[in-house]
Amino acid sequence: MIEKLYKRPTTYVVIIGLILTVYLFSTLLNFADEGNLVMVLLTSVSIGIVAFFITRTLSHQKQIDIYKK
Repeated sequence: MIEKLYKRPTTYVVIIGLILTVYLFSTLLNFADEGNLVMVLLTSVSIGIVAFFITRTLSHQKQIDIYKK
């Protein structure tokens, strides 16, 4: 699955990551309103994981572009 993500155009990766991050952030705020600390922490960790994979994918795509030249 990760290999397929590496070959996607950069705009698709950024848009999918942005949609996931917005959804996770809105659920984080809902859990914070409910006072559910455990779910707030888990949601914030998942936001970090999404950001990590976006950064990793973009850097991998950049390396592929550099090596092709």
